[in-house]
Amino acid sequence: LFSLHGDGELQEGQIWEAAMYAAHNKVDNLIAAVDVNGQQIDGPTEKVLSLGDLKAKWLAFGWKVLEAKGNEMEDIIRVLELAKESAFKGVPIMILLQTNMGHGVDFMMGSHKWHGVAPNDEQLELALKQLNSTLQDY
Repeated sequence: LFSLHGDGELQEGQIWEAAMYAAHNKVDNLIAAVDVNGQQIDGPTEKVLSLGDLKAKWLAFGWKVLEAKGNEMEDIIRVLELAKESAFKGVPIMILLQTNMGHGVDFMMGSHKWHGVAPNDEQLELALKQLNSTLQDY
């Protein structure tokens, strides 16, 4: 069972209630991942509501924590394989994916302003030209 989240979503109480429940009940078929890009629709997570040390928090809740460079497909594949090998051992697994929002596209990188906004046709064409690879390559 996979669950995907954004770091801004971790400011919501139901996330931590579910985290406690999963660890307490040894939901060991659960692999969750968080896109840790430091951005949310309202601005940088540090300015909106600091999340602190996410690795320490998930460990304190009783989860196994894995980390990867979320903008590098090879590292994502590596950590997913490691997560699958670590599953079914009595604890849920959290993958923290360190990313840069808009990675590879100069006018999008690091800006929360592109959160939930689609590029127009001209911007899309420019963005696709700037990317070294796309999911199609995998």
